[in-house]
Amino acid sequence: MRPGSAVRAICRAIGIVVTLAGLRAEDGGDVLQEISQHTDIKMRHVAELIVD
Repeated sequence: MRPGSAVRAICRAIGIVVTLAGLRAEDGGDVLQEISQHTDIKMRHVAELIVD
């Protein structure tokens, strides 16, 4: 993974989650973090899965 690509994937995933779930932008990151914690998968990998 290139430097910065993880940040881009996380930002894209937050945008997808916010759009699909009708959340506020501030809550999108919290959703990714919750998924990451409950599945024991790194947040960047969760983001990559959502974007893909």
